Amino acid sequence: MVSYSDSEVKIFHPLCEASLNWALKNLSLEKEYEVLHHQYTGTLEMDYVVRNIHTKKYLCVVEVKRTPADVQSTRYQIQAQSYVQMNEPENEKPFYILTNLEKLISFRYESGKPRVYQQMLLPGLEDVCDFSKDDEKEIIKKLAAIFTRLLDAFRNGKYKYFTTLEQFLAYMNSIVADDKRWKSSMAMLMYEYIRGAFRAVRRTEFKYDVHKFHNDVRQVCIEVNSVDFDGIFAYNSAKYLPRLTMPVSIFADIYKYGNINISGDSIADALHDMISENKRHDGEVATDLELAGLASVLARMSNGPLAAGKRICDPAAGSGSLICSSINVFNAKPNQLQANDSNPKLIEILSLRLGLSFPKIIAKPDVPQVTSEDIINMSKADFNDVDIVLLNPPFVAGINCVNRKVPFYDKIRTLKGSEAMTKVGQMNLGAVFLETVCYLANPGTTIACIFPKAHLTERGEEAIAFRKMLIHLFGLHTIFNYPGEGLFDSVTEETCIFVGKVLQRANDVLVYSSDVKVADIDLHDLQCVAGGYSRTDFMPVFPGVEARLFDWTELNDAVEDGWRMVCSEMGEAIQFIESNINRCTRLTNITKTTKVYRKGRAGVDGGSDLVFFDSIPALYQKYEKYVTLEEGMRNAKSNDFKLKSGDSKFLNFNGVGTHLAAEIAKDYISLARDAKKQQRKVKTASEWETIAKKDGQVKFANNSVLIPTKTRRSGRVHLSNIPLYVSTNFVVFTYPSMCEAEIIASYMTTVFYQLECEVMCKSHAGVRKGEVGDVVTTHVPVFRSISPTDISKIQAEIPNIEFLNLNDPRVSKTDEIWAEILFGPNAKACLDNAQRLLRFLANRRNRCNS
Repeated sequence: MVSYSDSEVKIFHPLCEASLNWALKNLSLEKEYEVLHHQYTGTLEMDYVVRNIHTKKYLCVVEVKRTPADVQSTRYQIQAQSYVQMNEPENEKPFYILTNLEKLISFRYESGKPRVYQQMLLPGLEDVCDFSKDDEKEIIKKLAAIFTRLLDAFRNGKYKYFTTLEQFLAYMNSIVADDKRWKSSMAMLMYEYIRGAFRAVRRTEFKYDVHKFHNDVRQVCIEVNSVDFDGIFAYNSAKYLPRLTMPVSIFADIYKYGNINISGDSIADALHDMISENKRHDGEVATDLELAGLASVLARMSNGPLAAGKRICDPAAGSGSLICSSINVFNAKPNQLQANDSNPKLIEILSLRLGLSFPKIIAKPDVPQVTSEDIINMSKADFNDVDIVLLNPPFVAGINCVNRKVPFYDKIRTLKGSEAMTKVGQMNLGAVFLETVCYLANPGTTIACIFPKAHLTERGEEAIAFRKMLIHLFGLHTIFNYPGEGLFDSVTEETCIFVGKVLQRANDVLVYSSDVKVADIDLHDLQCVAGGYSRTDFMPVFPGVEARLFDWTELNDAVEDGWRMVCSEMGEAIQFIESNINRCTRLTNITKTTKVYRKGRAGVDGGSDLVFFDSIPALYQKYEKYVTLEEGMRNAKSNDFKLKSGDSKFLNFNGVGTHLAAEIAKDYISLARDAKKQQRKVKTASEWETIAKKDGQVKFANNSVLIPTKTRRSGRVHLSNIPLYVSTNFVVFTYPSMCEAEIIASYMTTVFYQLECEVMCKSHAGVRKGEVGDVVTTHVPVFRSISPTDISKIQAEIPNIEFLNLNDPRVSKTDEIWAEILFGPNAKACLDNAQRLLRFLANRRNRCNS
């Protein structure tokens, strides 16, 4: 029997393909059309297309998912739509289908109807089969029958658009800022939606059309609230309008939509996008359905079955993707679900979605608990019966949530009796939120948490504190790494899943690493893995996924330097660095070659356009005759290895007269405002002068090596033989002689050094980020160990140095010279391996952002 946790590619795809081919045979079209698997449109891979054999044009695109919720997901509907949109010149007809084999929706793309809900065709969501009853042969037979009807209709242009959400969403968008009207409208409209859904499953509690109540909002609430959906219908005169008049046609449309889309997932997706559109900067991002399913499965593997009387809780539930995914995984009853979110508008979506996850049985008292509380107002009593917490916490960078964190720290101090572990530096909000949950939950509570992967490898004090929290408080016992493709459309960071048991230290930490997308992970295979994990290497446990056990003490010992070893893609490169770089007697830690190093200063407190004086043409042209400008290096964009000048003209305010400095600062404020330069805090002219003078106090001498802090594709390193003022985009090392600086900088351009940087720095949104704490862990040549002959060879190549294309590194003469110096008879093998590993890591880092 087919299961929702089966592999999409291995199980679902072959069944879909067989059904499509059967449909073509039924229509006697097998010589006119063909079914093709994994065709590309641009860089996007389509699951299936039905293509005209003679014209090579597409009749339709078929996108396959695993669950009914996936089929009703707006995000996946848009994904399927995008294929047809990109295929436009190659389309015979602009039809597309989204199915999980059990359910199916068909669409027709039309540029005049740009939204997917406008392109849905009658009859809307179709029932194809039942996985709990039908075997694979029966599934193929039933799906083929529907494909036969659809393909025939597509060829002959027979279609009708389904009643859409267009009018409903336009109306709700127009009142989103009016809380009373919003709540009252939701009550009236969701009454009809739920009535339609209940009629579809033959429930008759709501006998009357909403018009029977003559716009009486309270009466509507009384009717539905007797069943559930408190988040929508718990009437309070202070929050609702007593009466509300709305267009009749909206009610008719929403009833029909509920009758077809019983689950509420589709309408929840659409409303969540509307509600959270301006709150993404607050960390309000919906969890992808496949990722939610993986997190729930990992939670069950940790906790086991959910005991009677125990609950699953999501304290930052959003629109409910994560907690809804747990229902089938745990076979949970309605009253075993506890969902909270601080956004009151999301509570209405949660209430609808959770209630309609049980359309046939939902009724008080067996109902989910849905609340709208700030977590700092929740108590330990709220978690008394909670065995499992599922969490995708709000992720907001520390600098952007300074004030938001204060009440969290106060809450933790109250619960713990001492300061929070995460009260460090510019800690992000997600980490503080997770620590708060850990102290609210009972010891032994299983928590499955989605978090940015960068926290595994960063060296900053915030990342160190977070890792300490994971192993000492969170009770980390499982990490699951996966590719970032197709997840979190508005988020650029890769994520991973942490699973732990609060305050229960694990002897071992199991780390999974998937090479396939989350959608392609076979969750059934994952749950069937019976142990036997390697303690020395990542080994395959089922197709596409490998795993390794780490001793708790190994992670504890590495908490300061980062857990690069848990990233399986780094394993071979780490071993290469350990065997060939760390043990090479002619290489040493970079901090042993000079004590003069730091990050560039200019712009650290803002005002880069002020000190790099030619940035604003109007300011530069007005004052250039009255000031002395020096060389500055602002951006990591130059393709010159040896710098004879900077890329900007720098103004040192310490050499500018008081009156002139004040005039320049005043004009800067005006011009920066006109240019719409975003400032977190508006500064006065005097404050800008003070900042600019501090920047002018740090000037780097010649013989300096500049290493960019952000690298994507080009392995830039710059050697300066002139004094420079340098921005925060570089880490700078200064040497006593030009010869020593030349030798060390030339090595930094090689595949060996660039490979070490890929390992020792962190990856963020496709960018290699190397702060001072990362760069100081790298190795460079011991200058005195290099012979005069070798120095001459290296210097002769300096004019020919070109920066490596990290995604396709070509071995240069400089690479070969250094390989021979460092590795002797093993030079060729080391060079080949370093080139291969560098290409692999750089392309993996860039693959989501290419």
